[in-house]
Amino acid sequence: NTIEVRGFLHLYQVFKAKNWSVPLILPLTEPTTGAALAAQLEIPLDEIEVVFVNGFVQALDYPIQPGDRVAFVPPGCPGPYRLALGFYAKHQEK
Repeated sequence: NTIEVRGFLHLYQVFKAKNWSVPLILPLTEPTTGAALAAQLEIPLDEIEVVFVNGFVQALDYPIQPGDRVAFVPPGCPGPYRLALGFYAKHQEK
């Protein structure tokens, strides 16, 4: 059981600087959260606004399951996309 993890915008460069493959394939045998996954990868939470899980915007406390595709999105995504993708609502749930 694995998950695919990506970083968007400047977080993509974090992955490259750590010589991680993109996507990064990680073993996952039981559910975790975006926040716990970020801690495992040593990515500070203040560098992540939301997480995409299987193509849908989720808050950092959303449960990630084995087999999921995950992408961390930092603050700074342009305004119109924030509303269209649901960032505002997910960010408020934190």
